[in-house]
Amino acid sequence: MGESESEEALDLLCDNYARQILAHLSKQPMVAEEIGEKCRGSRSTVYERLDQLRSMGLVSENLQIDPEGHHRTQYETLLNSVYVTFHDGVYDVQLEIEEDPADRLAGMWGGMRRE
Repeated sequence: MGESESEEALDLLCDNYARQILAHLSKQPMVAEEIGEKCRGSRSTVYERLDQLRSMGLVSENLQIDPEGHHRTQYETLLNSVYVTFHDGVYDVQLEIEEDPADRLAGMWGGMRRE
């Protein structure tokens, strides 16, 4: 992870709402409304953090259709662990991220060739 990404990751993980969201999503996937209730955050704050976490690849989103036919986005954490190391006057942040199943499937299909 480059220096700017390390800074961005640390800044985001220092945010209480971002940490709470990741902690709750580590139990089970949730929709934004459920996350907001658990974190007691405003709707805009929850969506902003989810967007930041998603853009860094720390959460994934999946479209869910409830029995009444409504579409809802469900979020799931991909982050397993965070490692911060300090050596020779610099630090590095390494994120252990679970590969998104859709990306894993795309990679498998992409690796197959017709002969």
